[in-house]
Amino acid sequence: MDSFTQIVLGVSVAHVALNNSVSTKKIFLLGAVVATLPDLDIYIAKLFNDSLTEIEIHRGFSHSILFFLLLSIFITFFVKRWFKEVLVKQLYTTIFLVLLTHSLLDVFTTWGTQLFWPINDKMALKSVFVVDLFYTVPLLMGIVLGLKNKQKIFTYAGLILSSMYLVWGLVIQQVVKSRVEDQFYAQFPSKNIKTTVKPTFSNSFLWNVIVQDVDGFYISDYSIFDSKEMSFQYFPQNKKLIDHIKDSNINRLKEISENQYIITENENGFVFNDLRFGLLKNTDSDVQFAFSYQLIPSKNGYIVKELPKDKRDGMQLLKNIWFRIFNI
Repeated sequence: MDSFTQIVLGVSVAHVALNNSVSTKKIFLLGAVVATLPDLDIYIAKLFNDSLTEIEIHRGFSHSILFFLLLSIFITFFVKRWFKEVLVKQLYTTIFLVLLTHSLLDVFTTWGTQLFWPINDKMALKSVFVVDLFYTVPLLMGIVLGLKNKQKIFTYAGLILSSMYLVWGLVIQQVVKSRVEDQFYAQFPSKNIKTTVKPTFSNSFLWNVIVQDVDGFYISDYSIFDSKEMSFQYFPQNKKLIDHIKDSNINRLKEISENQYIITENENGFVFNDLRFGLLKNTDSDVQFAFSYQLIPSKNGYIVKELPKDKRDGMQLLKNIWFRIFNI
């Protein structure tokens, strides 16, 4: 999730886990700083100056239970002098829970997290967008009231409401997936498919839909308020264009994209389009995915360069989402 939400969650967890004798300032600083630490891997990744390495490092080791167990020891030793009113065991437990809930929340997103590192697979439930005010606002209101009134009941209420929203996301995700597959099979009865549904920006009402068959992908969206039949836009995967290329960077892209990609061509050669985050633009004259990479041949294999995005396209996409939810 976004950094602000992780800070709010971290402070909330610290508030309910620490003694009532701990000052509001200490609770806030401990929760906010510790909750931010796992995402510092972004800055470490940037040192490599390689977009693929950045993606692979983020939410890897720094988001694992093993790392949290070790890091909590170090942080506890470092801060215990300022928390004399707290037993060392309770301080360690609080720090560990702040770190752990950071990764557990990330598990619900599309990016997922490598919670059980050194196992390579990232856990990703794909049921909440990385920024979602419906999750953050109840949590924020709870901790503000909780710290202001020095009453943990408000903080507990915020944690419960935000957690209920996560459960809602998982439930509605399965409902949407079932409805999408029913409509797809009604239109394409002979297809053998794999269906993925993911929420759009900051809501769990409008969902991106990716239906994969042997040769390509059917892309659509579905609002829980929809009453009309869905329409699907087909994109051939064109993987034959690169199947003959034996290159480590291309293989890394395939793994990162979970094999949900299509290959297109432009004036500079092949473009690898990651489908997991949907379309940025989709008009008759211009189709652009949120994440696309130019494959540039070199003497040592292919160089991967992410294609730039226009911020205006992103803003227009956000406007379109809210109109689409209610079919305005």
